[in-house]
Amino acid sequence: MSNIAEKIIIISNRIPYNLSKINKKSRYKKSVGGLVTALDPILSTKGGVWIGWNGQVGKKTNINKKIYITNENSNGGYMLKCINLTTNEVKGYYHGFSNRSVWPLFHGFISQSHFNLDYWKAYISVNKKFCNETLEETSGKELIWIQDYHLTLLPDMLKQANPKLKVLFFLHIPFPNYEIFRILPWNREILNGLLGCDLIGFQTNGDRINFLTSCKELLDARVDFIKSKVFYKKRTVNIKNLPISIDFERFNNLSKGKSINRFLKNIRKVDSNIKLIISVERLDYTKGIKEKLLSIERFFEKYPEYRKKLIFLQISVPSRTKIREYITLKKEIDELVGRINGRFADELWTPIHYIYKEIPQPKLIALYKAADICLATPLRDGMNLIAKEYVSCKTEGNGVLILSKFAGAADEMGKYTLLVNPYDIEEVADSINAALNLHWNTKKKMMHELRKVVRENDVFKWASKFLNYYKEAF
Repeated sequence: MSNIAEKIIIISNRIPYNLSKINKKSRYKKSVGGLVTALDPILSTKGGVWIGWNGQVGKKTNINKKIYITNENSNGGYMLKCINLTTNEVKGYYHGFSNRSVWPLFHGFISQSHFNLDYWKAYISVNKKFCNETLEETSGKELIWIQDYHLTLLPDMLKQANPKLKVLFFLHIPFPNYEIFRILPWNREILNGLLGCDLIGFQTNGDRINFLTSCKELLDARVDFIKSKVFYKKRTVNIKNLPISIDFERFNNLSKGKSINRFLKNIRKVDSNIKLIISVERLDYTKGIKEKLLSIERFFEKYPEYRKKLIFLQISVPSRTKIREYITLKKEIDELVGRINGRFADELWTPIHYIYKEIPQPKLIALYKAADICLATPLRDGMNLIAKEYVSCKTEGNGVLILSKFAGAADEMGKYTLLVNPYDIEEVADSINAALNLHWNTKKKMMHELRKVVRENDVFKWASKFLNYYKEAF
């Protein structure tokens, strides 16, 4: 990687640090996530800049525009460049076009998609703001790596300003098929924006093919499906499927720690004979939380012998709390949990334990270790890193992963899980019963293979493959 570029510039909607100012001194705490885990050491070693929104709203901000970050594991470091957004920009670009237009449509939720010209104008404006801020940091020799659906117009904006820039892009969410994508009024503009890249990465092979097809049908671009290239505006754009992952060793090692074992003992003190099913996700309609709860209800109907012997723990992390659809969804889930618990609970047992907040990672890892089953059943998901976190924490080789066919993770992990259609309430309920009755030896073999998949394809391998693909292509 050392000869790729003088430095690397990472651009994402949010910077990977939570910033605050206490007594006129800036404080910053690294976000927990695979992306920052993978890219932080690369930036620290090479030197570079991470550009993103700082989470502040309005013209007045108490956060410095640039903050130098040092890596605790090396002598290196890199610069955070914070972009401030106005209230109207956040409303139109982030809450609007990004999360009420692109997010639902790319996940196949056409009825949830809202196409508003003001949203689109704000999206263009903020992408231009990111472009201007990025150009201030470039000499033309840097490698620019853009992350996700908030910034699809940015690659072409950068190339228009400086054709010599080297630009990569990774889409963390699914890319829809042509029939769905063409519904977006600005579909050609999105494709044109992305084709400013030299290399575009997608989570799955299906996403890659969907993108190539859309370029062919909507732009009449010349597409080589075998070599996975798009020839457009005298440029050759390489397209790859590169599924993202997590830091396996970090989760594996943390799960063996003393603090985790203390949490685990407290969990098992409640009742060591009670089976535990866990599900963790942001509160989002794509995650299938309502369908999951209905499957749990059906499970207790069909298999009443598990009443008082099994608990379903649903952890929903608050998300996009100012968007109407998410406010409605929370209300519906609250009511559904109450109805199911009211139907089955008795004085000393409640079937569904529902937590609506972010759980500290040590406690979450202990819950992963304690859980007999992880129910990772989104209606549609680019990858689903929760599934990978769960198996990374199962150091004893126990536990079963029930996984949605419509999660990107199914391509890598499906062979060693119980794969389900999350819309099929009966199938999910029956799969829970099947998981509970799997022979311990079968469980151990499946978990061994799952852990091997995640270990051998961790987030560092993902970053390395991405950059090596770029080197090979150019």
